Amino acid sequence: MRTHYKENKLALRCALGTWLMLVLCLWGLPVAFSGYLESDLDTVFWYAVSESGGVYGTAALAVTLCLAAAWQQARSRHRARAFAVGFGFLLLLLGSTAALNEYGVKPLLHQARPSHVFLLGEAQSPLLAEFYRKPVPERQAYLEHYLQENAGQYAGISPLVLAHWVAESGYSFPSGHSQNAFLLATMLAFWLCGQLPARRRGWCLLPLGWALLVCLSRVALGVHSELDVSLGAAAGLVLAYLLSLTGLLPRVFALTKPETN
Repeated sequence: MRTHYKENKLALRCALGTWLMLVLCLWGLPVAFSGYLESDLDTVFWYAVSESGGVYGTAALAVTLCLAAAWQQARSRHRARAFAVGFGFLLLLLGSTAALNEYGVKPLLHQARPSHVFLLGEAQSPLLAEFYRKPVPERQAYLEHYLQENAGQYAGISPLVLAHWVAESGYSFPSGHSQNAFLLATMLAFWLCGQLPARRRGWCLLPLGWALLVCLSRVALGVHSELDVSLGAAAGLVLAYLLSLTGLLPRVFALTKPETN
């Protein structure tokens, strides 16, 4: 473990530093519901960032990582195999953690989303309790009907955000976007620090910065609380470190020894 820390301390410190920055921003700044009105200049930005942390955005980043890892191989057939192994691993990992969170952890803890509280009342209100007794497809239909009936009351909210609130009709805690964003970004940071020469390892901050913005976007749009995001991101970071600690990441992505200068 000591040897592993010595070899990966830069990536680990960068990941921890990014998470601490996230916590400071979430709990020290007025991030919650800061980008949901149509008149807010940053609403479209936060929505786009949040979408980048969804299925398609994380898939694109996973493909990029696998292509970069496969390109190290000298022969094309080895490249194809390396890509298939890496992408299959990420697909299984990200898919299983997302499914476990969405269908296991969240229903067990049944924490209401801030957006649902905003629309339907306080956490203990009968309307909100009735809402969460419905299956997710019925919740979505209920919200669509509710927003149509109260269109004037919510006219100032961006249509993009309203549609997102309807789509995100599951429970809130912990944030799956934040967990997978930090999981993928931390793994990519470990990979970059293991591959790049010392003078270029600062590039590991790029995926971590993306994960930070994804986490902030979830709170800015009102679909998660500060606690949802803080602990979701922490779970992703810890899981990525454990995978690195076991030596699984170097084997899956066929790391080669970087230059020392």
